[in-house]
Amino acid sequence: MRDSISSLNVRSLLKFTAIGAIVLVLLHFAILGAFPPIYAGSWTTDRDQDTYDAVLHHAHVMVPGIDPAAGVPGAFFRDSYPIRSMLAFWELAKQEVAARNLDTCGDQLGEGLIDAYHQSILGYCLPRDAQHHITLANQTDANTRIWCAPVHRHPFSNWWPYPAAPCLSTHIRPIADKQREFHAHGCEITADGAALDNEMGREMFLGSNLRPGDDSPCRTALNHTAIVIGRQDQWNPFHVAEDLITTLVTVLIAARAAPELIGTRAQLVFVEGYNMDSNRYTPLWDRVGAWAPRRLALDPWEEGVCLTNAIHSVGAGASLLSAMGVGSSYTCASTITWAASHYYRHLFGLLPTESNRVQPINVLWLSREKLDTFAKEHGQWSSWRGIRHIENEDELLQRIRLGMRELCTDGKCVFEDAEEMPETWTQPAKDIVPLRFATIDPMVHALETQIQFVGHTNILVSSHGGALGLSLFLPPGKATLVELQVGGVAGNHHFQHMAYEMGHHYELVGIHQKIDVDNVWEVIRQRISASSEL
Repeated sequence: MRDSISSLNVRSLLKFTAIGAIVLVLLHFAILGAFPPIYAGSWTTDRDQDTYDAVLHHAHVMVPGIDPAAGVPGAFFRDSYPIRSMLAFWELAKQEVAARNLDTCGDQLGEGLIDAYHQSILGYCLPRDAQHHITLANQTDANTRIWCAPVHRHPFSNWWPYPAAPCLSTHIRPIADKQREFHAHGCEITADGAALDNEMGREMFLGSNLRPGDDSPCRTALNHTAIVIGRQDQWNPFHVAEDLITTLVTVLIAARAAPELIGTRAQLVFVEGYNMDSNRYTPLWDRVGAWAPRRLALDPWEEGVCLTNAIHSVGAGASLLSAMGVGSSYTCASTITWAASHYYRHLFGLLPTESNRVQPINVLWLSREKLDTFAKEHGQWSSWRGIRHIENEDELLQRIRLGMRELCTDGKCVFEDAEEMPETWTQPAKDIVPLRFATIDPMVHALETQIQFVGHTNILVSSHGGALGLSLFLPPGKATLVELQVGGVAGNHHFQHMAYEMGHHYELVGIHQKIDVDNVWEVIRQRISASSEL
């Protein structure tokens, strides 16, 4: 009871500290006039930079209590200001990566990439004689303005495998009952814009979906910031992780280009056509933004709607997890992927913490057994599934349990089987180190349960498969990912990329379909022994 009261007092203190910090930031903006003026005559003004720098300066104050309700069990939670939150967690990620002196491979997947996007910004569709400086919508000018940032134009980022160009727009008009198409009113495609059309080729961006102008007046103005994204998947955890990270990349580019957006309420808009069936990640997406995402397949645009300010996604052709090629091995840390982990964890109450207390060691096995059974029974079995099927999973789990029990015979730890007592998984340690083991099969657990289990895991073990995309929710910089690979999938480095980008230790274990359980256990044992808790 005393611990609960103490936790509540700390949470309240963080809440009011955060509120005070945010008020000071806003007063700083209001008093010093830190927001950029209209038509300043260049892409980035000194005041733009002042605004951006001020937010980053205060980010470390905002993070600890950015949304205290997120950590309260049973509390309704939605992040109304996701741009501000993502930026704050990115600043935290940069500090943590720097403190660990991790190799970022020249910052190719971090701030350098965002700056390269920013420095390549061009006016795509602008009113005649308008200056190109980015200015957000105002009530005296209802003309559409569009700016895009092609990644391939900057020498730092032209290694990106596909042309990609996220865009910002003001007063753009969605075409009724169309998911991806827009009207632009009162603007003309610039010479830079026409060149970009050619450079993009078959890759889709906002310009691909722009139709001749509409002179009819706006009937309804959507005044909050719309973040328009096209997802590539709604089921496979790895591809969903790519979509989540790409969304954060898009937001960071927009915040860099137009700092005025940072303090605005936002709403996601999905344009890929998925309906609600089998959309297991709805509980996550629903927490991003002040309102539930607008799914145009279910809630299409009506006639006369105008989007006052909109961010248009970079696209799903490649993500930070795959851009360097999943066939290539690398060990680069990414402040962006690290920040994405922090941000999406916090939506489920998994807030960044530092503690001198004894920490538990939680070992989690992600099973494919029920997915394999379902595929066999419903005609979805394939050779790709077959070569990854583990024939002796039960034997492996027995060996792990036995080994963990034996590790604790000297009294330095106590073994807890979270299969029998799942409520212990998220509990803090007391005087002696708890060594816990659990298994989950994503097929039969709600998303919230999956995230809570993975979010409190130190050592995640599984065979190669999409479920390892859940490693996005491991505590950044503090976990180990053990991936088991049969020979038929060798050379697929999806999850190595994820692990190193988030600062985790990564172990690749070659296996046959009938696993050498002692060999796998030895790898796990070494990672347990490497823990500072033992």
